[in-house]
Amino acid sequence: MIENTQDPQSVKATALLALATGDTDAIIRAQERAGQQQLVHSDRLPTETSNAGDTALLRDLGFVLGEPDPADPLFRPATLPEGWKREASDHDMWSYVIDQLGRRRLAVFYKAAFYDRRAFMRLNTLYGYVTECVYKDTPIVTDDTWATPAAVAAELRRAAEHEQKDVNGWLEVHERNGEDETAARYIAEHAAKRDKFTALAAQFEAASEA
Repeated sequence: MIENTQDPQSVKATALLALATGDTDAIIRAQERAGQQQLVHSDRLPTETSNAGDTALLRDLGFVLGEPDPADPLFRPATLPEGWKREASDHDMWSYVIDQLGRRRLAVFYKAAFYDRRAFMRLNTLYGYVTECVYKDTPIVTDDTWATPAAVAAELRRAAEHEQKDVNGWLEVHERNGEDETAARYIAEHAAKRDKFTALAAQFEAASEA
């Protein structure tokens, strides 16, 4: 069960605890940690989505989404696709739904603090998944439907193009300002990322053609 920290009784209990301890910040942090744990161990997901089409896409993936809970409309009952599960992150306001291959497919935000309680969720795009793997230096896990080798290669090419745009932007700064150490550093960083994305794209293109 997810506690509604804005319920009058809960707010009263929080106020009394704050008066007793004199440490409101610690109480709020505890609320947020507790909220995250309550969420990942519940059968609920937020009612609000970041993108209008996400609800339909979630149902297409096999999510069974109920109506908003009358007692707490911030959330609604949700059954996950077979093999998927909720997991907490190291940030108290963020948790994830991971698929059967261990990939983060749905990001869930929940701020349980009584003064600003809110929640929403958003589907992770393939571009987001692929680039996060590269930045974190973790393997990209492919499949036959969502993250096919060809689709992954295309997203890696997009990421390389994005890094090249950043290189071009910093080259303009470097040329405009002359010897600019900051610009030179960023040029090198974005060029290295571009080259990494490009090399990986070639690997997945080869895999898709094998």
